Amino acid sequence: MTKNYKLAQWLELRIPYDAKGRDSIVEDSCQQYLKKRKSLKIVDLGAGTGANCRYYLSKISQDQEWFLVEQNEELLEIAVEKLIIWAQENGYESQLQNSRLVLKNQVHKITIHRIVGSILDLENLIDLNTFDLAVANAVFDLFSEKQFQTLLECLKKYQLPMLATINYTGMNFIPQTENDSDFIKYYHHHMQRHQDFGRGMGPECGSFMWEAMKGIGMKVLQGESPWQISNSDPVFLEFILGFMEESIPEIIEEATLQDKLNTWLLEKQQMIAQKKLSSNVAHQDFWGYWE
Repeated sequence: MTKNYKLAQWLELRIPYDAKGRDSIVEDSCQQYLKKRKSLKIVDLGAGTGANCRYYLSKISQDQEWFLVEQNEELLEIAVEKLIIWAQENGYESQLQNSRLVLKNQVHKITIHRIVGSILDLENLIDLNTFDLAVANAVFDLFSEKQFQTLLECLKKYQLPMLATINYTGMNFIPQTENDSDFIKYYHHHMQRHQDFGRGMGPECGSFMWEAMKGIGMKVLQGESPWQISNSDPVFLEFILGFMEESIPEIIEEATLQDKLNTWLLEKQQMIAQKKLSSNVAHQDFWGYWE
């Protein structure tokens, strides 16, 4: 399984949890803000396989023009494939023209552009003067505080509002067993380890995002967007455990601690197989706009 294939699989698996978790008050507030516009031009930051775009397509009543900004070109190719399938399932004709996909039915037209590049280089990728909204799903816990602040400065320059959903703030397993809190803490330490770009915000992203968005002059609405993963979804639980299995060894050195981790992982895997394990994962949604 290639890294991109596994990532794409994860991004698709999480769609129903994201959809159920999104805070409806935050989402409704954004829609009310935009409802008077005849058409919408939207940039999707860190678009991945286009799941965020697909989620909103049927929720927006106006004609839409989307710009999917993503560094991973292979994920954008998958996004187009998924959007064409979405169009077929929802009564739209689809036409692919180079990097642009056009979806039409008798009432609406949706144009979708693929933009390969970093969202930190947004001004050099697209003309932000013409946009109505920026959206981002499950992106900013990977950012450093400085990176997020830089993005906000860019949005402020163009008075561009942003709907940022499913920002990770924590997790737990049910039932809780010995060493859960220790290894979740190591998992968080890995998210926040020093990298070339600085230290990722990880589970602290919610509190920083709130303060940074308010501090730059945005009006901000915040809501909770939890995942509740039952014991009847072993594939999803295995993915979460797999992320921990891959990441934690990168920041621990003691052999005894690695053995302890292996034992803990095995116990969790056995609980998944026996359908005795569930999990809650906490996130926050933010709607920030300018008056």
